[in-house]
Amino acid sequence: MTMTFSGPRHQLFGIGALVVFAGLCQTGPTGAREPTTILAAKPVVGTSSAEMTAISQTNAARARHGLPPLAVDSQLMNGARNHARWMASRNSLQHGSGVAENIAMGQSSASEAVSDWMNSPGHRANILGSGYTRIGVSLAYSSSGTAYWCQQFK
Repeated sequence: MTMTFSGPRHQLFGIGALVVFAGLCQTGPTGAREPTTILAAKPVVGTSSAEMTAISQTNAARARHGLPPLAVDSQLMNGARNHARWMASRNSLQHGSGVAENIAMGQSSASEAVSDWMNSPGHRANILGSGYTRIGVSLAYSSSGTAYWCQQFK
């Protein structure tokens, strides 16, 4: 089940709550499991203030619903960065694969992106997913200046 939301200048695209890919492990080229580094208290190197704001606001939304905060995960941050850059370079709002994610296009701030996600049932389900413990978020801009957001969960 896929859902989309379009506003006057924003677009969101999310995986519905029934089709999230929770529980998939990261595997290396040989298929062996690789450890995931979780950074709970400090950002991943190079994390922008907009990305940290999106993470903070996502965790604040979770706290308002009695859920624990999500830890910043370096692999999810890198995955979100790669995907946001890919979307921005192609001017295309499309999902990646392998993790639950929220994507958005056109929001001018982290507050706007998180607010739009929280006002969309499928995106909200990802943010408030009780099975998630880790998060990665990224923001990238297209050559025309359009913002592309990616939020990944495990």
